[in-house]
Amino acid sequence: MGRNSENPLWTYVHRYDVRTSSTRNELADYLDICCYTANRNISGVFAEIFDGEVYKYYSEGEWKISLSEKSVEIINPTTRKTQYKVQACTQEEVNKVLESAKIAQKNWAKIPLWKRAELLHKVDVILKENNHPIVECLVKEVAKPAKDAVTEVVRSGDLVSYCAEEGVRVLAEGSFLTSDSFPGNERSKFCMVSKIPLGVVLAIPPFNYPVNLAVSKIAPALIAGNALVLKPPTRGAVAALHMVHCFHMAGFPKGFISCITGKGSEIGDFLTMHPAVRDVIANELWDDYNRR
Repeated sequence: MGRNSENPLWTYVHRYDVRTSSTRNELADYLDICCYTANRNISGVFAEIFDGEVYKYYSEGEWKISLSEKSVEIINPTTRKTQYKVQACTQEEVNKVLESAKIAQKNWAKIPLWKRAELLHKVDVILKENNHPIVECLVKEVAKPAKDAVTEVVRSGDLVSYCAEEGVRVLAEGSFLTSDSFPGNERSKFCMVSKIPLGVVLAIPPFNYPVNLAVSKIAPALIAGNALVLKPPTRGAVAALHMVHCFHMAGFPKGFISCITGKGSEIGDFLTMHPAVRDVIANELWDDYNRR
């Protein structure tokens, strides 16, 4: 793939990275590789997340097409043209995802802590091995400089492994209380305090770090035994979908992690107020999210 003005990635570097000619050339060469690898991976490891026109959403261990038959367009900030399309999920589909996650979480909580950590370490490896398509998405969706996009993906993998290690350390520990800490008891028994999962956790990351600030919510929730439902921002959704597929390839059982796409103005209230959701982790103001 040659370097030319029709390549939006090269256009981005040419416009915005004007420090030195050698820097532009180096980044452009890298982006050419990214484009080639990303196109190859669409028909390879990431083939099942895309139906030819619209990216699918992820539920119950499968990539699905919304029954709404509608999609949400993602505009490339550099070209001002539609770059990607994602599914516009309905409230009925959101409800099914959350109820499935609620059921699945009970089984996930029974899986040994070391096994949860092992799966997360696999995600780290897969993310780094398949970083090129995710990097391309970050450049095209949120106009992130290529070097920063690479850093975000690599840091995300590191963060997943860190959460796996720290989760084992923290969650394996308990604490003892003497029984006379409570009214009506004498100091003749010991009470042990341990941490248990909340249930279904909803994660809503912002658009500026759609991968890194997603895994910073996903990994801690999963290592703690929760089921995780991700609602990515519209700008950054495709990068997030690629990232979620890395969890799928790592072998996470169905229902433990889900990713739904759509407009926050249509499914946002329904998501955050659903009775199956025990905790909502978000980075941005609700008004900003609701406008999407």
